[in-house]
Amino acid sequence: MTIVLEKIRRTLRQRSVAVCSAILVALAVVTAIVAPRMMSDPVAEITYSEFARDLGLGKVERVLIEEGGFTVHLSDEEAFVRLPGDLLSASYLDRLASSGVEVDFAKPGIDASGIAGFVVPLVLVVAVLALLAVQTDFNPAARWPRVIRNIPDRFDDVAGQNEPKAELQEVIAFLRDSEAFTKVGARIPRGLLMVGPPGTGKTLIAKALAGEAGVSFLAVSGSDFSAPLIGIAKSRVSKLFQQARKRAPCLIFIDEIDAIGRKRGGGGSAADREFESTLNQLLVEMDGFNTTAGVIVIGATNRVDVLDPALLRPGRFDRQVHIGLPDIAGREAILQVHARKVTLAESVDLSSIAKGTPGFSGADLGNLLNEAAIFAAREGNLAITRENLEAARNKVIMGLERRSLAVTREERRLVAVHEAGHALCACLTPGSDKVHSATIVPHGQALGLVMRLPDHDRHCIPVEKLEADLIVAMGGRAAEEIVFGPKRVTTGAASDIAHATDIARRMVTEWGMSSAIGMVRVSRSNDSFPPEVEREIRRIIEEMYAAAKTCIEHNRGALDTLVEALLERETIDGDEVRRIVSLADERMAA
Repeated sequence: MTIVLEKIRRTLRQRSVAVCSAILVALAVVTAIVAPRMMSDPVAEITYSEFARDLGLGKVERVLIEEGGFTVHLSDEEAFVRLPGDLLSASYLDRLASSGVEVDFAKPGIDASGIAGFVVPLVLVVAVLALLAVQTDFNPAARWPRVIRNIPDRFDDVAGQNEPKAELQEVIAFLRDSEAFTKVGARIPRGLLMVGPPGTGKTLIAKALAGEAGVSFLAVSGSDFSAPLIGIAKSRVSKLFQQARKRAPCLIFIDEIDAIGRKRGGGGSAADREFESTLNQLLVEMDGFNTTAGVIVIGATNRVDVLDPALLRPGRFDRQVHIGLPDIAGREAILQVHARKVTLAESVDLSSIAKGTPGFSGADLGNLLNEAAIFAAREGNLAITRENLEAARNKVIMGLERRSLAVTREERRLVAVHEAGHALCACLTPGSDKVHSATIVPHGQALGLVMRLPDHDRHCIPVEKLEADLIVAMGGRAAEEIVFGPKRVTTGAASDIAHATDIARRMVTEWGMSSAIGMVRVSRSNDSFPPEVEREIRRIIEEMYAAAKTCIEHNRGALDTLVEALLERETIDGDEVRRIVSLADERMAA
């Protein structure tokens, strides 16, 4: 197979060289025609009076009659004389000849300058088109799909996606022994569409599927079918399936298939017609005049809503395999897979890291371990420690620490009060996630942060949890107002207000959690909601803000202790926050 591919590459390379050689030959011919004309010494032009004077003095030896005049060969130079057409009469020429001057007519020939003005632009246009064709159609990387055989990846290398792997087992069985299915009249899906957020492992699962089945893997991207010349994209689709049928059984993997599979009917421009022609060719190849037995197409996208319905019907992409974000157990398994490539300290507990990374994809977890390894290398550690992983997680979630940012003492205390308000409300509000850490060290665009982590992944969020999130979000502004007064509150709560507004809006307009509006879905009209909806959103936020103020006023001692702890240590963990709040409660009870 390697020899065959090398022959193909050599053939394509020879074709490219042949095209370039033809262009060079054409340019050489044009240069040979034009160069003598351009490189020859220019002929001086004299007036007729000067010619008549030289003729009388006997200096004129030869006259070559041309269009528009004649070239005069003098005894010491050559010149050109412009003459009106009626002056070149037979009597005038006889008189020149009788004076001893040799008279001759220029032979009809090719006007090099005129030809050059026509040929040179033509050759340049042909050269540009030929070179463009070399880059698009003759380039092996663009013309042929990348074929991989003997893929080492297996399903054991794919962690956190047990359901998709179980659903793909029958595809493996078909690729290994298709006759067992065809004997009973079964038809395996011709296409599988993997749908999921970015970084969840769609490409890895497709490669592992080919590795488990022991078949060839043809990998392309939706953008590979785009080309500047009309018809090339359609031909690439045909050649892709031709190569696949030669290697059947095999898998065709089209990443970001929405690049060529979007809904048709966008317009009548040439680009739209080319796009529809490419999509139509893909539809025909998958199920139409050409059979694709033994070839299974796997598409990957995170925008299934934009795909053309004809692409999703049975006979093409029969099934959709959802590749979702992993749960806690899946995240721990993914971390264990990535941990094979790094050195971890004995104190590292991957289960706690998995618990503290809700919403992370497989790619995010791989990046987390890589960032931790970088932190370990900077500190000169031989293994990744728990502190390195914590720093990497904080960087991924909150952004890089900005300890060099100049913050005044007054601003530093204000940030401490703000973050202490968030932390206090989180500890004392039922339904809130536990505080993991609180810091006044700037991260990213934030001057301080309180990180909360859930005990488990949530799929359905109750009203109690949403209201707790609203109270915690309002806790920072409430603490500022209680400690410094309403005239000294700052803009630091902008992101908190935006987050709280989004939660309250969705509670009212999407989730049916408002008794005033009821269980209806409300849509925007002219980019705004009805007045009664806006009033209900404001009511919910104001009630939660009042609850946050009440919580802080009743626990002012705990707030002040948290502020002093943050000013002294800058960062305190969740256990320390809860200890401070608990001691304050005991003092109040006493």
